[in-house]
Amino acid sequence: MQLSKSDRFLFMKGISTFSLILLTVIFLANGFLFAQSADTTTVNQTATDEKRILPFWSDWAKDQGIDLPLPFGVSANYIFMSRDVDITDVTVEFLDREPESINDFSSFAVRNKTSVAAVKFDAWILPLLNVYVSVGYASTNANMNANITIERSILPLPPVELDIETETKVQGPYWGIGSTLVAGYKSWFVMADANYGKTSPGEINNSIDFTFLSARSGFAGNLGQNNSVKVWIGAAYLYSTTTLEIKVPSESFLGDVLVRIEQHPVNPWTFHSGFMISLNKQFDFMAELGTNFDDASIAVLNATYRF
Repeated sequence: MQLSKSDRFLFMKGISTFSLILLTVIFLANGFLFAQSADTTTVNQTATDEKRILPFWSDWAKDQGIDLPLPFGVSANYIFMSRDVDITDVTVEFLDREPESINDFSSFAVRNKTSVAAVKFDAWILPLLNVYVSVGYASTNANMNANITIERSILPLPPVELDIETETKVQGPYWGIGSTLVAGYKSWFVMADANYGKTSPGEINNSIDFTFLSARSGFAGNLGQNNSVKVWIGAAYLYSTTTLEIKVPSESFLGDVLVRIEQHPVNPWTFHSGFMISLNKQFDFMAELGTNFDDASIAVLNATYRF
């Protein structure tokens, strides 16, 4: 069965609205997770000598000459990110028919700009291992350009080409968990971070999962007796190949149409640099910039209180 021009246009309008909303949620999480490991590079901070439960094996760390940070932290993060999304396939399903791909007559270009405000709670459970849980809320503006070619099945006329440009704003919650492994020698440190996030927007039938991996290396120095500064460079990788399911209403005899959208980042790698200033062993202030020199750019601000 051939879709009519009006129904095809309706499907694409639904996709341009809902797919942008959902695709951007993944990347707001990407920007948020990007900030999770940056404020845990406190291997060289001086800890108090009082007895405490965490981290485990703290006596071993002191014997190795490691100055431990305070065990618990609460952070406030702000992230701004711009990134492209690649839609690899779009299929529609209606009237109990087999799914039909519309990729043969459509192409997409998606650009996301996201701002995120989030809170993270972390704890050093081992001298070199930090774990955390994070929650946040984001606002995203997504712009999509779609080109649709509609064949005329009845009259011998050239196909009709439609260019659709849609901008959508979406707000929604997110949660994630992760861990950071840190090691160092004198003023030099390295760290690796892995985290998992999930979101379930109401506009789709399924949840969205993603994994974010990053590594950083840098140097630490002193700013007076109780203050320190750290600088680093690193790289990050976002793994997220997701199929979104959206129900798009149709006013024709087709009824509701199930739209499936397969998508992933255009370029999953990001390279970044940053610094952190620690004051009086309890307050950390961090800034970080990231880019892949192509489609993605990220800016992160973070403030942490340790206790």
